[in-house]
Amino acid sequence: MCIFHILTFVFFNLPYTYLPLYNEARKISTSWTGLILGAAAVGLTLACLFVAPIAINKFSTRIVLSCSSVGMGISIFLFSLMDLVKEEVAYTILSIIFRFASGVFGGVINVTIFAAYVAIYPEYVATVTSIGESVLNGAVAFGPFLGGVLYDASGFVAASLVPGVLIFLCALPAFYLPSLNSKKRRAAEEETSLKTLLDPWVLFPLWHLASAQILISYHMPLLSPYVDEAFDAGVVWSGAALLVSTAVICISSPLLGFLIDKFGPVKMLLASSVLLPPVYALIGPNPLLSFIPASRAQIIIALALLGLAVPMACISALPVMFQVYSSRNGGNLPIIIINQLVSFYCASYPIGIFIGTMVSGFVAPYASFAWSTGSLSLIYIAQSILCIAYCVNVMRQANAPAEKSADTYVMENRGADPGM
Repeated sequence: MCIFHILTFVFFNLPYTYLPLYNEARKISTSWTGLILGAAAVGLTLACLFVAPIAINKFSTRIVLSCSSVGMGISIFLFSLMDLVKEEVAYTILSIIFRFASGVFGGVINVTIFAAYVAIYPEYVATVTSIGESVLNGAVAFGPFLGGVLYDASGFVAASLVPGVLIFLCALPAFYLPSLNSKKRRAAEEETSLKTLLDPWVLFPLWHLASAQILISYHMPLLSPYVDEAFDAGVVWSGAALLVSTAVICISSPLLGFLIDKFGPVKMLLASSVLLPPVYALIGPNPLLSFIPASRAQIIIALALLGLAVPMACISALPVMFQVYSSRNGGNLPIIIINQLVSFYCASYPIGIFIGTMVSGFVAPYASFAWSTGSLSLIYIAQSILCIAYCVNVMRQANAPAEKSADTYVMENRGADPGM
């Protein structure tokens, strides 16, 4: 499943480095570029929330993954043909449609795989999700790098056509993956799902996760044009810089997951809220930090530090939700709630990515790279204060007497059918 995860999201994220440059050559505005890139995140979000839960309940894992890879391959292949569309409006609309479709299929794949991780290893939620995040983020970062290499070597068509064909071929090995059979939910469990939707204490970590994704995705469409103008660095260099950031994520995530399972996720969530604003201020760097000169080395170091701080927020989110829901519901955490929270967890990533890429596309014509990223780091301080208050409150409640341990759900649900 990890290999399938890698291949899927490498191909999904190819356009992040070359599409801004390609659209600039075609006189497409940065706002429309942001919409095209963000359309995939919208598709991912809707798939995670609505399509994936239905698909994994009605069909086996192998069928879901095989059909999704076929659909994603076709949508990427059709996107590669946009170079043949010369009319600007038609190009923009069709590009948004095909990117949206690839996002839908990618979202189904993502939820299916993460639900399988949590179901198979319920006692190591943070560890297995951190491994999944490491795999996913490695693919997310390597995708733009590979896209830059393909675009630099062969142009727009090759950068999309080759990945489209390869992801289409992934349908065959996906059919031989282990399958988890579906199972009917009890009516009582279905009623409890409403509590999940309405309880902000359970869902707050999702917003913190999404806000971290806003930070890590905001500068992606802006980086290539910025380094090209400021340092005469090409698209391959910017792709490599993003690859450094995600390399740190991939290396640090399993260790962070182990630490979260051992010492608790709330402390890690708290640490992330403290680190993210100052780390992101270094990306530009923030013009207020006049003692830090802008350079290639500065960008690499800042992206590496961001690659350490972001997974602290993301990996801790799911186990914090499990802990808070369990403590607020008498120690109970039904399987249907686990799967619903996993769906929300997967949806939070594209929500943050969509907001980040959309906002960056609209801001780019009016603010420099340093001021736009620096301003975002200052705005994020408000989110950090809110998260710190949340974590303090959760830790205070955890220290109070409880009917059941927050970890009771592990023993109650060990070996349970994940409903896939």
